[in-house]
Amino acid sequence: MKSKFHDKKTFAESLSKLIAGQLPAMPEEIRNKLVTRLDQLATDEPNLWEAANILGSWMNSPGFQEGDRQIVIGLITRIREEQGYRARYSDKPTLVVFGTSGWRGVIGEDFTVRNVHKVVRGICRMMQSDEFLRTTGLPDFLSVQEKGILLLRDNRFMGDEFMAAAMLEIAAAGIKIYDAGECPTGVGSALLTEIGAAGSINFTPSHNPMEYAGIKFNPADGGPADVNLTSLIELEANTLMNDDSFEPAEADFTPFLQQIDAKIMFRDFVEKRRVFDLAAIRTWLNFNASRFTLVIDFMHGAARGFIEYLLGDETISIMSRENALQLIHAEDDFSFHGVKPEPGAANMKPLIRKLQADGRQLNLAVALDPDADRIRFADTGLDIDMNRFGALAYAHFLETGRSGGVASTAPSSDFALQIARQKNQPVFETAVGFKYFRPALGSGQAVVAFEESDGISFKGHTLEKCALAGFLAALDIISHRNQNLSAYYAELQKTYGYFYPGKAGAEVRGVSVEAWQSYKKAVLRVLQSGLKNPGDSIAIGETTKKIASINSIDGLKIILEDYSWILLRPSGTEPKFRYYFELASPQPIADPGREMDNYRLAAEEILTLARKKVDETNGNN
Repeated sequence: MKSKFHDKKTFAESLSKLIAGQLPAMPEEIRNKLVTRLDQLATDEPNLWEAANILGSWMNSPGFQEGDRQIVIGLITRIREEQGYRARYSDKPTLVVFGTSGWRGVIGEDFTVRNVHKVVRGICRMMQSDEFLRTTGLPDFLSVQEKGILLLRDNRFMGDEFMAAAMLEIAAAGIKIYDAGECPTGVGSALLTEIGAAGSINFTPSHNPMEYAGIKFNPADGGPADVNLTSLIELEANTLMNDDSFEPAEADFTPFLQQIDAKIMFRDFVEKRRVFDLAAIRTWLNFNASRFTLVIDFMHGAARGFIEYLLGDETISIMSRENALQLIHAEDDFSFHGVKPEPGAANMKPLIRKLQADGRQLNLAVALDPDADRIRFADTGLDIDMNRFGALAYAHFLETGRSGGVASTAPSSDFALQIARQKNQPVFETAVGFKYFRPALGSGQAVVAFEESDGISFKGHTLEKCALAGFLAALDIISHRNQNLSAYYAELQKTYGYFYPGKAGAEVRGVSVEAWQSYKKAVLRVLQSGLKNPGDSIAIGETTKKIASINSIDGLKIILEDYSWILLRPSGTEPKFRYYFELASPQPIADPGREMDNYRLAAEEILTLARKKVDETNGNN
């Protein structure tokens, strides 16, 4: 295939000259980081996307000169366009791995139009398998073709082009296509069950940085595909990756295509399921707009327009008139104004400042990620991540007569689980991945299912995490109790105990997809092969604590005698090791931050030990 993009080193050299000429006031530290990424040794390629991330981070740092903003945006755009050329014309194959939530790759490197053709064709072939037909209860592939595939995407760069490639492959397989366009992940799950399609393909890498794109596949029940299906997709896609004779499909997809209005269908779905009383929430907002402030950060993502449609024109009008509603980052921006597009603590700080400046009695800040499967909350009293909100939502469901258990992942806080145990309700603790909630949530045994990475859903809603459901749950709590989430959380702490969750991570840089898959498996084997055992002692700061039990459902979880814990696991979505920890106490801890830092250091020490053992085995001393 004829190259239609520059040599990376040539492009990097021209970019370096532009930076030197146009940004003389750039701090030396930032300039040195860029030089490291752009002026690589002869054995390495310049990392263009990492340079874009450095520029974006600098653009959001204190002391940045506003006069340089358009120059920096222009440089990031040049990098993105160059990587776009690569994504359109590269014929380089890759290794396809469906991790915790689908296949993710870097645009222009491994995530290319040609590779999308291969992966989507692999999905179509998987849907012809006996395993898929058994899983979905469909009699044959003809039924798959008739029921169709739902397509949706977030707001990422080239999303429409990747969708068009998918349509060509799906049409070539003779399968009907439902096009939801830009649409949140949870909404897609709801639509999938409503239209009765055989499955959905969702183009999103969730909260990953600007350079990433991704594909998620969900079968007919709307939940994430389990390993029995994703392993088949991997097999088919990787076979096509190694097929030198592969030719992308060129079928006319228009006869197979049907556009759907996702906003209308999702609103109708919510009203029909009645997990949340939309009318009651709207009424409360209408009558309390003068004393309530709602700030929503869309992160330029797919939730734009969906929340407004759920609340309705009348409520939006009343709240706007009372200055009760602020919608931010609702414009298109493929670089996410230079930040990592996740609902994390750093992105919550400016939202909290907006609430504090407004000064109203009741207030709520909401941050979503680009595909709106993750959500985080805050008010003037507390930054409320999903570890905290999971407990809030579950306690509220129990108090409003919706009894049942709670499901959460091993790295998530035990707060909600403690509430369930004290209320004699079942507890379901799973590995990371919303797909593992299918049995408990699908059967109705769990009324709330959440994971610490800010995903949540509810009995009667969807089997996929849905930020819009989390948003409605937050409004449901506030409207029922007429108090802020932080005040309710304080009440729950006094009743059930004090839980202080935290997390950190260690990135593994400069590794290929294949090398990372091999390395993380080796480290995981060491972690789970008696590195730590019940009865062992572990140093936490200046104290020594005894290990009560070990949980290896996902990585290595060390539970201590005081019910505090540490968990280490490799990420399922990027080359990174993650470690989590939680302090548990019947009384409030005066300085939890200091103690949590001790737990973080203890986790780092365990990970370092495991990696050292692997390196010694591999001869990398």
